[in-house]
Amino acid sequence: MRKEALTLGRVGILLPILAIIPFLGFIATLAAAILLLLSFHKFSKVFQKPVIFNGVLTAFLVQIGAYILGAIIIGVVLGLSAASGSGLESFRSGNFQEFYKLLLDSTLAIIGLVIIFAGIIIAAYFMFQALKVLAQESGVPQFKLAGTLYLIGAITSIILVGIFIAFVGWIIHIVALFTMKEHEEQGVGQEEPPEIPSNE
Repeated sequence: MRKEALTLGRVGILLPILAIIPFLGFIATLAAAILLLLSFHKFSKVFQKPVIFNGVLTAFLVQIGAYILGAIIIGVVLGLSAASGSGLESFRSGNFQEFYKLLLDSTLAIIGLVIIFAGIIIAAYFMFQALKVLAQESGVPQFKLAGTLYLIGAITSIILVGIFIAFVGWIIHIVALFTMKEHEEQGVGQEEPPEIPSNE
């Protein structure tokens, strides 16, 4: 099961690279999320630590929920702006600066953006907790480092540097998955079981 978890994780963590190909972005992202969830589920079984899978699942659900709720609120604002004619006219004329100004002047739109931002941070926190436990159980410290960078990147995502930090975290996550051994090695302090003499 350990080998299966690693295989699923390695494929899943590399799939986002396909997002650069037109029309494959959404499919690659969805497939990556599913494979990583399955990988973390198997890791939680291998190490008997349900918190690993529960943390990642919570992160996934929180982020999806925040995106949906935030998008609905912002969509309502855009709908009201279009109905008034001012937002629609700015969008059609290509005056995106004025369009974004109208958007940011709306309290509802700001609330939607705050919900999305908060969801990203909360999701990153649960991911960090899951990766920290995985690092402790697997003996691969890069998992904890990746989780830390994900969290810092989420907090600083309001500025562009956060995207770069999260990207570095993704690279470290890849390194962790490909560093981890497929089979657990016997510890240095462990003794081999004594041989039972055979009666001849």
